[in-house]
Amino acid sequence: MGSYLKLARVGNVLITFLSVECAGILCGVNITTTWELLTAAISASLVTAGGNAINDLFDVDIDKINRPRRPLASGKITARQAKIFYFVVTIIGVAVSALINVYSFLIAVLAAFSVFMYSFKLKKSVFIGNLIVALVTGLTFIYAGTSVNNLRDVYPAAMFAFLTNLIREIVKDAEDVKGDGQIGVKTIATRYGTTASAYISITLTAILLFMVWGAYDLRVLSIQFLTVCGLTIFPIGIYITYLLISKRNFSGASFGYKLVMVFGLIALIVGRV
Repeated sequence: MGSYLKLARVGNVLITFLSVECAGILCGVNITTTWELLTAAISASLVTAGGNAINDLFDVDIDKINRPRRPLASGKITARQAKIFYFVVTIIGVAVSALINVYSFLIAVLAAFSVFMYSFKLKKSVFIGNLIVALVTGLTFIYAGTSVNNLRDVYPAAMFAFLTNLIREIVKDAEDVKGDGQIGVKTIATRYGTTASAYISITLTAILLFMVWGAYDLRVLSIQFLTVCGLTIFPIGIYITYLLISKRNFSGASFGYKLVMVFGLIALIVGRV
């Protein structure tokens, strides 16, 4: 069971579940009684788990270099077992989405298809793979909004999630440059070098922080939102910049962007309340 949880990347699955629930809070619904939202959270989590499994299936050779302890790379799970796991959880996840409404079902199908195409083909394309992952992450919030018929209140979160994860994907590629280069995966890091990845990430981080300030300045979000961001996201962003420029610490920067995502959600919720 532990190997399957690692295959699914249970931490990422939990983040997906909580993201959908947080989107419900942003929409002003009671997350404990709104069955559509809970159904959406379960569905999105299952599709995420399946996506992580299929990604490991296609990346097994790379993981033997970059992450040899992953279940497939270490031999704890066979390719056949991983395929069965992928098909079962993905089909259930998409089927569950059909219980909500037709729009949720279509988004779930789109997300599952996009994740598969990313793992199968698009990951090997410079920047396109990063863009697909970021779009699917932002789509999580749109999916939640669709489930409760409220898209207006989730757009800021979707945009924030998209840009944060786009930056993190670029950083992760730089972290994995050794394995990607040996297998022939085309990323910004393998094509242009990790220095280019670092400065592109720093530039996008600056844009992200500017958007956070702009959202308040344009009265899209409240002073409470800006306060939480000022205490968390801004200093983390500055520290990430230091890690990328001075240390070339892409692993630390990747973790930092996870924190940015978490505190961004907290800021949005505080600003909503």
